[in-house]
Amino acid sequence: MNKRIFKAANIQEAIASIKQELGPEAMILSTRKIAKKPRDPYGQEMVEVEAGIRTQPPDMSEDGDLLASLKADIAEIKDMVALVGMGSGMHKVLCHQFESVGILASFLRSGVSESLACRLIEKASADMDDTLTPGERIRRLKQNVMHQCLNHLSTKDFFRRTNISGLPHVAAFVGPTGVGKTTTIAKLAAVLRFTRKMRVGLVSVDNFRVGAFEQLKAYAGIMGLPCVPAFSAEDLCCALDRMKSMDMILIDTAGHSHYDKERINEILALMKTDFGISIHLTLSVTAESINMKEAAQAFSVFTPDTYVFTKIDEVRRCGKILDQINEMNLPVSLLTNGQKVPEDLIVPDRQTLVKVILGKNTKGDV
Repeated sequence: MNKRIFKAANIQEAIASIKQELGPEAMILSTRKIAKKPRDPYGQEMVEVEAGIRTQPPDMSEDGDLLASLKADIAEIKDMVALVGMGSGMHKVLCHQFESVGILASFLRSGVSESLACRLIEKASADMDDTLTPGERIRRLKQNVMHQCLNHLSTKDFFRRTNISGLPHVAAFVGPTGVGKTTTIAKLAAVLRFTRKMRVGLVSVDNFRVGAFEQLKAYAGIMGLPCVPAFSAEDLCCALDRMKSMDMILIDTAGHSHYDKERINEILALMKTDFGISIHLTLSVTAESINMKEAAQAFSVFTPDTYVFTKIDEVRRCGKILDQINEMNLPVSLLTNGQKVPEDLIVPDRQTLVKVILGKNTKGDV
């Protein structure tokens, strides 16, 4: 195949030149943007298009190259259509970062907001080597974008501490109604008890939801763990004191609307003890992004130590996790992806978290 490089101010001009010089049988093989040189005030951004035309009958190898090229073109067209359907900044992408179309489409399909996706791509594109071939440039851009994602994320396993200091690690789970705090605590308690061989106690300070304590106590009974209610600050201090021989004490709190500041402040008052309670903000990915953001802001009065994201199996797009972490930068300690106790619990590392965010849910790994 005879290949040539065409440079023009835009795609339309480049295609016109290709048809004029190579004829209507020419094929577009790749495209890339050439940035304006910063030291040339009269310069302008350009588009570079590689096109080719057959010079001899194809052999088997060239048929393979042609098929790969066609597949790449089809994938790129699908990404463009997806971007248009999502109402994104298609014009900006085409004009300034044409090679990032596929990456931007992947972000948006995963549920990452357009504004954050564009910022990550812009950072990843900064200082890219203009001498790279189109294929190398796309590969490098993908690597840089992944690096940017990893830089935005952190994870922390808060639940490997043992009773070396003589005092248990006390962890409270807070968050809106219905996010799955009680089930998450049951999963974690089972893992700590049977996998990590730790002494675990459970405390419920949920006096708002009917049957809340009975539900937690039922889980505790199955696992052979102590479980007590505590409906005042004094009750909580007494409960924690009674369980001071434990390695880990998990506290289940009442879920309230994030608009109910009075109830939130009541729970906050309960948490003010001398036991150094770590706080784990529990959010469901089934919530709308704006509701997740508002809930996180409301519960930020607890100064949470980590995020716990639940119900990742109930949605197809978990990209809002990346947006939420961008809003309030906390490490992620736990993910849940089902109703099974304790199987559907993930203690993620950053790579696992990226897979979840980009739509590749994994099963429990503790």
